[in-house]
Amino acid sequence: MGVSTISLGLGLGGGKAATSSGRSGGGGGGFNIDLRDTHSNIIARSGDAVGTIAFATDTYDLYVFDGSNWYFYDYNSTTAFASTLSASFDGTDDYLAVGSSYDLGTLSLWFKSDATITKSSSTKALVGFTGVSTYAVYASIQTGGNVTGAVTDELITLYTGDWAYSYSSSSGSINTDWHHLAVRWTGSDYEIYLDGTQVKNDDGQVVGDQSKAKIPISSFDVGIRNGSDRHFDGLIDEVAIWSTPLSASATADLYNSGVPSDLTSLSPNGWWRMGENDSGSNGATIGTVTDQGSGGNNGTGTNGPTYSSTTP
Repeated sequence: MGVSTISLGLGLGGGKAATSSGRSGGGGGGFNIDLRDTHSNIIARSGDAVGTIAFATDTYDLYVFDGSNWYFYDYNSTTAFASTLSASFDGTDDYLAVGSSYDLGTLSLWFKSDATITKSSSTKALVGFTGVSTYAVYASIQTGGNVTGAVTDELITLYTGDWAYSYSSSSGSINTDWHHLAVRWTGSDYEIYLDGTQVKNDDGQVVGDQSKAKIPISSFDVGIRNGSDRHFDGLIDEVAIWSTPLSASATADLYNSGVPSDLTSLSPNGWWRMGENDSGSNGATIGTVTDQGSGGNNGTGTNGPTYSSTTP
């Protein structure tokens, strides 16, 4: 083949590859798939089993044999999707301020707490919303216990002012690794997904006689609640919001086996990647975080959050 290869012999079957393009998740490169029947270095090799795959160690290309011809999978690092930066919050006063005008259909983010989260942990806001309730001017998605008497033993809570939706556990915890969190409006209730699994197991009315409803948002902050309290201490990355809820399966799939993925095909209303599209660098103070969704609502670093090269 003219290259150094490793034949894996995976026996994947004899179907021919169609011309297309693909991406690997996380920080790997992408593979542009081309049909190349006349590639001399490929068709010169014969005698392999159908479905044999060879990997070129010098070019990182893949070669697949269908019994008659080899098909060339061309490595192209420019097509790769990678999360290379996150936002670091000091737990004291910094946050990211974002304007918006959405309903909370689905929200997705990655977080890494500086301390293990238990029912006894002090509450820390991952995201805080404004303009949400008849009875309160704020809401939040927060970690730790003691949010409200409407639920108990909470590890994660979506607090709307009227209702609290909680993942509760008297003995459980969330460690200091990276985790994916999503909330989703079902049409009658909010679900909470942690690392791809629906974990909401408690909810309760906080005040008034309001029924459960999808939250309207006039603006929100990342890393703080109500613009002034429950500051998050840790890292947050890849925050995205949809006004129209994703399906349950699509929401669970956002976890992507623990690797952030390209959300473009899901058309988020807002998507803040925390530096990749803004020439950010490790340790630099966050200024503007460009909205990669359709809404054009850029975020603004407030009181000095910084970029971190630690990512999911």
